Amino acid sequence: MILVVVGLPGSGKSTVAEMLREEGFDVIEYGDIWRELLKKAHVPMKDPRATREFTANLRRKYGKDVYSRHAVRKLRKSMRHVVLMGLRSTYELDYLEKRVKKIDIIAIRSSFQTRFGRMKRRGKPEDPRTLVDFRWLETREKRGFLPDKKEEKHGVLVIMNKAGHTINNNGTKEQLKKNLDRVLSEIDKDWRM
Repeated sequence: MILVVVGLPGSGKSTVAEMLREEGFDVIEYGDIWRELLKKAHVPMKDPRATREFTANLRRKYGKDVYSRHAVRKLRKSMRHVVLMGLRSTYELDYLEKRVKKIDIIAIRSSFQTRFGRMKRRGKPEDPRTLVDFRWLETREKRGFLPDKKEEKHGVLVIMNKAGHTINNNGTKEQLKKNLDRVLSEIDKDWRM
């Protein structure tokens, strides 16, 4: 079983990843790929201008699907159920769909206020600290992290709308787990075997 889990910032993708890890899934996070590439290039993660420039240059040089190229290499090494987390554009999804036989997309949805509160509490180095920064991040996500407003037709919301399954995550972790189990059973009732 190969899953793609998508959602706007703070929707609960990392929590879903942890739950799936506990169920035996291999988790490939695009954010981890991004951080690995930044580290290899010696780009300071806390410098937003440098990280944006690095990412833009990477996409210009290798294509807008560059992170999926790295993910597919990792995917081919796995022999178990796999979940891909953090796709940000249809370019990345298109690359996967051309190379992977069957992918199920799960969209995680949460309200704006819930997501902002989660990100403030989470405190990853790249997380926004203010509402203004969070709105800017959300705009970028909607564009697939590409600078041009026209790219919104390729952003996260488009992938979320392609999802065959949706989980609303405004409640507790227990509710999220119950909804995740329901979706996994819808995809394959024998997925645990």
